[in-house]
Parts: sequence; C-alpha cells; structure tokens
Amino acid sequence: MLNKTETLSRLKYWLIAIRPFGFATTTVSTSVGAALAFYHGIFDLKLHLISMIPLMLIHTGTNLINDYFDYIIGLDHGDSLSSSGLNRVKGKIKPEEFYKVGLWCFFLSIPFGIYLSLLRGWVIFLVGTIGAFAGFFYTARPISYKYYGLGGPSIFLWMGVIMVWGIYLIQTGIQAWYPVWVGIPVSFLITAMQHSNELRDYENDKKKGIKTAPVVMGFRFARYYYYFLIISAYLSLTILIYKNLLPAWSLLVLITLPLAVNRIKTIYYAQNQNDLLGIDYKMASLNIEFGGSLAATLVISRFF
Repeated sequence: MLNKTETLSRLKYWLIAIRPFGFATTTVSTSVGAALAFYHGIFDLKLHLISMIPLMLIHTGTNLINDYFDYIIGLDHGDSLSSSGLNRVKGKIKPEEFYKVGLWCFFLSIPFGIYLSLLRGWVIFLVGTIGAFAGFFYTARPISYKYYGLGGPSIFLWMGVIMVWGIYLIQTGIQAWYPVWVGIPVSFLITAMQHSNELRDYENDKKKGIKTAPVVMGFRFARYYYYFLIISAYLSLTILIYKNLLPAWSLLVLITLPLAVNRIKTIYYAQNQNDLLGIDYKMASLNIEFGGSLAATLVISRFF
C-alpha cells in the first residue's frame, strides 16, 4: 500500500512517462478543427471536450506502446538520446507497466468513440478505430511500420489532416474536403516534428539496423526533407489564403516564421546527434505557436 507521498511521486513519474509535451500535435490539430467549425458559426465546447478525451487516450497509449517496443528491441538503451518516457523514468516504472497502461488507454477510448459515433455516424468509429491501430502498430509487432520509414506518412495523415477533418465533422456533422485542405499546413509541421526526432536518433537507429526515413535517405538528404516539410507548411498556408480557403487574418501566422528559421538552423548546423538534443521540444513549441496562431485567426475572422 502506497502512502500519500509515494502515490504523488508515482503520479509524477507517470506524468513524465507519457511525454505531455508531445500532446502539442493533438492539441494543435483539434484546435484548428474546432476553430474552423467556429469560423463557420458552429461550436459546442462540451462536445469538443468529450471528443478530446479519446484522442488524448489514444495519443497516450501510442506513446507508451511506442516506448515499450523501442525498449524491447534495444533502441532506448545505453547512449540513446531519445526522449522516450522509459529513458526518463528508468528504475521507477517497469517496461511491462508501460505496455499494460498503454493498452488500457486504447481500451478506455472505446466508449467515447461509440458515443461520438451515435451522434455523428459510424464513420467516426471506423476512422477512430483505424487511427488507434495505426498508433498501436507504429512500433508494435508484427507490423512496426516506423522501423521501415513509414512513420512520417502516418503522422501526416492521422495526426494532421484526419484529426482536423474529424473534429470539424464532430462539431458540424458535415463531411467535407474543406477541413482536409486546411489541415495540410498543420500536417507538414507535425511531420517535421516527427522527422526531427528521427534525425536526432539517426546514429543510434542506423547502428541498430532500424530503417527510419533518415537512415534510408541518409542524413544529408534527410536534412533537406526536413527543410522541405517546414517550408511546405508555410507555403501551403499561403496558397490556402490566396485561394480564399483561409481568411486574410491567417497571414498573421507568418509571425512564427523566425521560430521556423531557428529550427531549420538547428538542423543545418548540427554536426552530430548531440547537437540535436531538445529538438523535439523546439518543434513542439513551433507547432503550438503555428497551430495556435492559425486557430486564433480563424476565431478572429468570425467577428471581423
């Protein structure tokens, strides 16, 4: 039986383990989807909060299962610079606990998915279920598609455009391509965050025989791909504004460009993986600034 101090300490370690800074991706995409619905005159705060619960549970489950399988194959041992939750709570939480709690997170998301499906149709449950499997098998055997360079495309699809589309559907009840287009800039930047993590882990992944995108491309070309992802986020945003798919107010998102340039410089000047320590936090903050600004401009445009 744990006493109060031990219980609080245990909770603190679990909070570290689930890597809450990574929730920037889910928060950004859902905020943009909700703000887009608000821009069109529809927003239900209670419904939004309910829809956030299963997404956060799936995201947490994905993080924990990802860390567990990375640990099992030896990626997060020794000199690994990964921001894995297991790396940060060694000796405090067992790897098997990561797996069990991760599974529970996925299972606990099911009732919320059913409820939302009753409101907005079976497509919500179908897409949510496929998304959950995509999260689980990111590193889980026997698929483990992250280890074959497919992590980026999955992140682009599920953490960006589909999440924006899904929240817009839940809020409005409308299935449309419009939120997919609006989600594209968000997808590019979220994928850049994931890719920066793989750039940081390049040397360790290569040594372990893990074929992530940077290992397949080579570090030099993987850098160029990183630049491409960030530039594409801003370029696609500008195109959407030009095509009147986003309001002119969304040009204010360009105030985040100096942050983006700073992140590009971090990768450009990196000589080894030690120079990329903290790149995940930097990319999380850029995603929050970019996505938060985009959501804010959509809200402002409702009134002006």
